[in-house]
Amino acid sequence: MTFPYKTRIESIGAHLPSREVGTDEILSGCQRALNVPLQRLTGIVTRRRAGESEFAIDLAEHAVRDCMARSGVAPGDIGMLIATNISRWDAANKVYFEPPTACRLKRRLGLGSQTVAIDVSNACAGMWTGVYIADALIRTGEIGHAIVVSGEYITHLVDTAQKEIVDFLDSQLASLTLGDAGVAVMLSRGKQDGPGFVDLELYTLSKFSRFCVAKPTDKGHGGASMITDSIKVTEAVIPHAAKHARHVLARNQWDKDNIQHIVPHQTSTLTMKAGLREMRGLLNYDYSDRLINNLAHRGNTASNAHFLALHDAIQDGRINDNESVVFCISGSGQTTGTALYQIDDLASRMKSRQSNPRFEDYDDSQVFPTQLAIESIGLVTHPGDDEPDSILLIAKAAEECLQSSAYDRKEVDLFIAACTYRSEFLMEPAIAALAAGELKMNDDREPECEQSTFAFDLLNGEVGFLKAVYLATEMTRSERATRVMVAASEVENNIRRNPDQLMGIRPVASAVTLRESTSESGFVTFGFRDFVDFAHLREVHAGWHEGGHRIYLTIDDQIELMSVMQDCLVEASGEFLARHGLGVDDFDWVLTSQYSWQWISQYGDRMSISPSKLIDLGSDDQGNPSSSSFALALSEGIATGTFKAGQLVLVAQVCPGVQTAFATYRV
Repeated sequence: MTFPYKTRIESIGAHLPSREVGTDEILSGCQRALNVPLQRLTGIVTRRRAGESEFAIDLAEHAVRDCMARSGVAPGDIGMLIATNISRWDAANKVYFEPPTACRLKRRLGLGSQTVAIDVSNACAGMWTGVYIADALIRTGEIGHAIVVSGEYITHLVDTAQKEIVDFLDSQLASLTLGDAGVAVMLSRGKQDGPGFVDLELYTLSKFSRFCVAKPTDKGHGGASMITDSIKVTEAVIPHAAKHARHVLARNQWDKDNIQHIVPHQTSTLTMKAGLREMRGLLNYDYSDRLINNLAHRGNTASNAHFLALHDAIQDGRINDNESVVFCISGSGQTTGTALYQIDDLASRMKSRQSNPRFEDYDDSQVFPTQLAIESIGLVTHPGDDEPDSILLIAKAAEECLQSSAYDRKEVDLFIAACTYRSEFLMEPAIAALAAGELKMNDDREPECEQSTFAFDLLNGEVGFLKAVYLATEMTRSERATRVMVAASEVENNIRRNPDQLMGIRPVASAVTLRESTSESGFVTFGFRDFVDFAHLREVHAGWHEGGHRIYLTIDDQIELMSVMQDCLVEASGEFLARHGLGVDDFDWVLTSQYSWQWISQYGDRMSISPSKLIDLGSDDQGNPSSSSFALALSEGIATGTFKAGQLVLVAQVCPGVQTAFATYRV
């Protein structure tokens, strides 16, 4: 299918911390002497470091402000804000889980309710995952503009590595290459036959998903650590990435004359040169003079490294108007991909700090409706009273789902995990990638193979499931997916760590497969609205205590949290129903957030919904199933015969942020 629009980069914004630290200083800070020529091997002379007055969310905010100042897009026209950073270390000794980064950024930036807030987690491929999502929605005309942002404060990993590295073969050596930065990109709708993204493909080689893992250290001094098997990562990634680049170039009939620049992931000069050698062998041409190497004074800035390199190369004149760029994409998990981009006058606009919006007027006659229905459901409950393993719990739910599905696991081409609270406070890679590895879901394949799986996480709390299904719908509509699995699970991180502060989460995991509906069944409509003025009413963050020996969640709830969330949900419900010409009498069942029966019945009273229509999943006795609520309700409703074919269900959920999410589902 030819889509009506192409995605183009409207502007790029960046922000760097003021503190600059040399590689020699990094090495001298190690507690054990390292005899390794790190600067020569990596090409990194200095990098920027945050962590004093600026943290991850501050870097992101400044980058978005710079990006918006360089664009011609009004804040009210931004349809989606996607936060993609790995690090959510947003204050001293505070790693934030709620509210989501995108909601807090919306509040800081003054973005309106029309902007859907999404938090994506996919390691160093996070920003590209955000671009991939936004590109799908822009191409089909669902939105006109999106901001994808990553604020990475990751040099705290350097501090841990300096304490723990033993020798030059240590698995934390890669942590010494990291740098901090904030980068934001404004994506806009452009003409199908104009400049912009010519091709963009991502997929996950989950066989290699455990080669780079970031989570809290098990040492008594506390902090987070990144454990990387650099040799295995290089062996797995470079040959495959080069083959995939060749495949995508051939598919678009690009030869050496079409390629002005190549931007790989900015890990080390040694690795990038190895990638070029691989490409030279496959393409019979040496592209060394077209390589964009941005490492010298930036280091590896993780999820935003490609776009920081693009930003810097435009600013210093290495990349200019009307040139083409090949992006070679990789990230732990193991995400691999290639993007081909044709630049318009972006370089001139960025240098002049002026831009005029030139997107096509929205024409909904060119929008192709797509409706997804749930094809199969898997549910697993953790039997113990300890902290469950998120990866295994989701993998078991997915396995159960596949057992009753008409799909083979190799047919699943999109796997999204809605999973904010995860075991061990895992930071990377994505839970979805690790679970896909357990399931052997296209975990290793040749670049030319038609079957592949792309995996990533959403961190949007209870409403994450509905946001995941919404994205799955749009990515199916844009032909980015045909067979989708959405999994969800939240764990009670404090069950052993700090049992005096619990969230009341039920230890359940769910997985559903989605099919394109050929009848009236399935998800009919979606709606999202954030009330970010109330984002401060709940703050949940992890931190180290007792000198670093213990890490647990601190849950800071204001007394009015639940009543305000109820007010927001009622207000947004009225707007959603009015927008779609619906009333509560049109629904056979209503599923709202399962905080308690009192909460459910109060919502019913305020919305004038008959108690007989309200779904109660037993949260008073068993805990809140949170992001698995809809899968659980549908499974139980079908199993008991309560849900009948053709009945209409209203799903109305709310969680801190304050985020509200709605869907109508025809059984």
